[in-house]
Amino acid sequence: MARRVQIALTNLLIDANNPRFENSPDDQRDAICAVARNQGTKLLKLADDIAKHGLNPADSVIVMKHDDHSSQYVVLEGNRRVAAMKLLSEPDLLAGSAAEGLLSRFKGLREAFRDNLGAPQCVVFDSREEAAHWIELRHTGENGGAGIVRWGGKETARFRQRGGHREPYLQLLDLLRERGFVSSEKLEDVPVTSLKRLLSTPYVRTRLGVEILQGRVTISGDEQGAPEKLLRVIDDLASRRVRVRDLYHASDRRRYVDELLVGDSADVDRAASPSPTAQDASASEPTDRQESSASEPTQRQESSGRKSVPSSKRRKTLVPKGFALHIEQSRINNVFLELQQLDIEKFTNAVSVLLRVFIELSLDDFIKRKALSAPPRCYLKTKLETVIEHMKSEGTLDSQELKPVRRALQKDCFLASTLSTMNDYVHNQHFCPTPSDLRAAWDSWQLFIAAIWE
Repeated sequence: MARRVQIALTNLLIDANNPRFENSPDDQRDAICAVARNQGTKLLKLADDIAKHGLNPADSVIVMKHDDHSSQYVVLEGNRRVAAMKLLSEPDLLAGSAAEGLLSRFKGLREAFRDNLGAPQCVVFDSREEAAHWIELRHTGENGGAGIVRWGGKETARFRQRGGHREPYLQLLDLLRERGFVSSEKLEDVPVTSLKRLLSTPYVRTRLGVEILQGRVTISGDEQGAPEKLLRVIDDLASRRVRVRDLYHASDRRRYVDELLVGDSADVDRAASPSPTAQDASASEPTDRQESSASEPTQRQESSGRKSVPSSKRRKTLVPKGFALHIEQSRINNVFLELQQLDIEKFTNAVSVLLRVFIELSLDDFIKRKALSAPPRCYLKTKLETVIEHMKSEGTLDSQELKPVRRALQKDCFLASTLSTMNDYVHNQHFCPTPSDLRAAWDSWQLFIAAIWE
């Protein structure tokens, strides 16, 4: 018979037979490190949430008594949660393990939230067999309705709306419906994941005439006439001519809207113009995240009529003039605009220091927006590792696209884009930057920077 009881964290043992383990760990420390290695930054995210909000009171840890130690319990369900709590209590368990890269970040969480941990609420079963049904039901999907029936995008949006937050895509659909441009029946056929992906990309919003200011969606253009571009998108999505797999990466979404709007010269002119302020920047996007190879126009640029970025050997500024970012934070936006305006030949030292500042401020803002776990006042290297790992896990950029930025983490690598070189720009009075090195550094980072500000 199952019973509920609070059990001290020190008396809970990670299950050596956890299905997440390929091989049985040697001891409890090895088991905790194996969970950390298996989960990576997901475990950090879980630990951060537990530290801030505690354990989910509606989701108890499932345990059974240890065969040899009556005061201890083996965790059958909830090993990630218990491992996260143990690492919050004792981060040094990761020292010397394959997951040591997470050590500093767990220390940062411990310092910030060390007083928020309590004894977990547990459900004690007499055996694995008695608990097996409930564990399997939790981890194997809906099971015809017997398991957890997850919300879809619309259910999630309704829940958030009732809490005061209305998703931009729902606002857009409401606008189209209220103005009589499209029927409710057709909008029901629109897959929300695809529409959300499109609206998450500033460049796409700009070309489709959609603005999101302070959480409010507006449609630019003729208020009385149907927004033709948006209706073409709705038709593509509702008919399944375009599916979510076609829009997975930001580059896919830009390619889609470029192909959709081929021949729309007015739209092309607007997309090509640079933005002088943060608000104007919200109406544009990098002409192409592959602009680092900017000596030749890309196929996508040729098809849309946009100009290629000048060769890095010829441009007089660090940032190409046609490269726009949507940066709402005013100081970071101002730094970006200065990098786009300063003559790199005349102000080489100023540009080198501003580049270092811009990259760190951009990483800080991204970590805050995405609620990523990074220790307070951590080094630039740690921030960069955190953002790289998040982008890789979310599919924002693939391994090849992240490769130039990963190289920046390497020690003893004398490249313009490495962190050590950027630090020397600021701290080494004998280290002199050159315009060509700075241009090469920007070209290596540009794709990554565009992804940060999408």
